[in-house]
Amino acid sequence: MAGMVLRKTGVFLLNVLKWGLLILLWVLKLTLGMAKLFLLLFALVVRMVLVMTGVAGRR
Repeated sequence: MAGMVLRKTGVFLLNVLKWGLLILLWVLKLTLGMAKLFLLLFALVVRMVLVMTGVAGRR
């Protein structure tokens, strides 16, 4: 009886750990995706500003 209770408790704790890690990985993926989008937009804005000021044409 005690072994069954311990086994079910262990399975429950492993499931909680698994779902916690999945949520953590999803949040990390979302954060990195947002950072990538921000950097792409920032590079686009910087390039547009450089073209408007004529800095990029002096090479």
